[in-house]
Amino acid sequence: MTFEQTIQHTIDGDVCRLQIALVENRHAEAGDGDGGGKETSTPNRRNCDIFVEDHNFYIYADTRLYRFNLSERQFDTKDMKNFVINFNTKTNSYEVDLPCLPRTNEEQKMLPEKSDAEKKCRDGATPSTIELWKLKRITDNCLLRLDKSVELSKFIADFGYGFAGRFKGDITGVDDRSAIAQMPEPGTVSPLQRSIDREIDELKNFSRDQYKLNFVELQVPEGHENPMKYTYNFEDVTLTRDEECLLHNLTRKSQESLLSCNYEQSDVDCGLICILLAICYDIRTTSNEPTCESPWTRSILTATLSYFEPFENIKDVVISFLRRSLIYPLYRNYDLGRLCLQDAIDGLKKNPAWVLKQLLQTHAIFASSDCQQIFNQYYIEDYIRYVADSNRCGATHLRLLARNLKNVLLDVSKKHLRLELGEIETELLKELITDIHLGNSSTSEDDDTDEDIDDVEGDDANDESGTESGEDATDSSSTTASSSSSSDTEQNSVIEQCKEVVNVAKN
Repeated sequence: MTFEQTIQHTIDGDVCRLQIALVENRHAEAGDGDGGGKETSTPNRRNCDIFVEDHNFYIYADTRLYRFNLSERQFDTKDMKNFVINFNTKTNSYEVDLPCLPRTNEEQKMLPEKSDAEKKCRDGATPSTIELWKLKRITDNCLLRLDKSVELSKFIADFGYGFAGRFKGDITGVDDRSAIAQMPEPGTVSPLQRSIDREIDELKNFSRDQYKLNFVELQVPEGHENPMKYTYNFEDVTLTRDEECLLHNLTRKSQESLLSCNYEQSDVDCGLICILLAICYDIRTTSNEPTCESPWTRSILTATLSYFEPFENIKDVVISFLRRSLIYPLYRNYDLGRLCLQDAIDGLKKNPAWVLKQLLQTHAIFASSDCQQIFNQYYIEDYIRYVADSNRCGATHLRLLARNLKNVLLDVSKKHLRLELGEIETELLKELITDIHLGNSSTSEDDDTDEDIDDVEGDDANDESGTESGEDATDSSSTTASSSSSSDTEQNSVIEQCKEVVNVAKN
C-alpha cells in the first residue's frame, strides 16, 4: 500500500476538519482485467474505503492509503450513519468533518494559549502504530457529495490487485473462485481491508500449544531431515529445459509490454521479498525436494499471494512472514523463520540467477496445483519478467534489497509479531518447572518407601549379626547421601537450563 502524508486538519470546537489532497494515479486502468488500457491522471474519487478509530482516520482512495492521527483529541466513533464526505473538484481533495468527544477537565487545563480554531497545521508526525483489526469500517455508512451539492452518491469498490495492482475486475482462469479461500474477490476489497482480514485470521488461527511444542526444539517426524541443519547451494542455477522454455516465452518482446512501467517500486520489491521468504521456508523444510504440500506452503506463507496484499515497507513483510510461519506450516519456530530470512538475504546478495531460478521453479510448483496455479497469472509470471530484466532489477538492486532486509532482520524481535510470545514462553517454562518438581516429589516418595523396607530388613539382620549389620548400615547411608546429592545436582541443572531459556525468551 502506498502511503501519502498529505492530510491537513483544523480543530474547531468538537469538530476536526480534514483536507485530503489526492495525488495523480500512476497505475494504468485495466478495464477487462488483462492489464491493458489507457493511463489515468485523476484518481477515481468514488473508489474508496474508509476506517476510523479513537485517534485514527484511514482512507484508501483508489490506489493510495492516507491516514491521520489525532493525538490531542478522541474521535466520536458512535453512530456514524449517513456520514457525508465532500469532494472539492477545484482542489482535488476530500473534505471531512469528524466529530470529537468533548474535552475532559484535565485536557482543558492542558490547552495552549491559542484556540483550536487558530491551530492549523500539516500533519507531519508519524502515525502511532495501531492494530489494524481495531479499525472500524464506515464506508457503507458514508456518502459522497461533490462541491457541497445536494446530490449524494455511494462509494464503490473497484480496487486493483496482482503485480503492481495492475489487474481489476473478477479473477479469471479458475472455475471455482471459492477455492482461493482467503480472498476470492480481491477487486471488491481494498488493500487496507485485506490487511485487516489477514490479521484477524492470523489471530484466530494461532495455536499457543503448537507454538509451545516447537519452542525449545523442532518436532521433526521420523525420516525427515532437520530443517535447521539444511545448507543452501546458491551456485545451483542451471535451468531445466522446461524452465528455459518458460523463461523464453515470458520474456519475448510480445510479452515484455505486459510489465507496466507505471508501478510503485516499494510495492513491487516488497512483493518479491514476501514471495522469496516463503520459497526459502519451503526449500529448507523439504531439503529442496518439493512435495505435494509445497504449493500450499509457498502460498499460505505469502500474504501477497494468499490475500493479494500489497505492502508499504520491508518491515511489514518480515513481520507478516514470521507471524504466518508460526501459525500455519508444520514447523512453527521463531529461529527457523529467522534462518529463512537469512537465506533470502544470502540469495539476493550472492546470485541474482538463483532468485530467478526459484521463481521459475515456483511457477512449475503452482502449475501442478488446481488452487495455486492462479498465482502464476497474477504474480509469478510478472515477477519472472521483472527479475529477468536487468534494467529494472539488476544485481545491484537485489543487493540493495538484501541490505535493507538485513537491517530489518536486526531490528525486528518477537514483540513486533504481537502474538504475546514472551507470555507464552514464560507460561511454558513455568509448566516445565512444575513438572520437574512433581517428578522429583514422586521420586522422593518412592525412595522413602524403599528406605522403610530396608529398615525392617536391617532390624532382622541385626538380630543375627550386629557388627556386620552396622557396617552395612554405614555403607547404605553413604550411598543414599551420594544419590541424594546427585539428584539435587541434576534438578538444579534442569532448572538452570530453564532459566537460560527464560532469558533467551525475554531477549
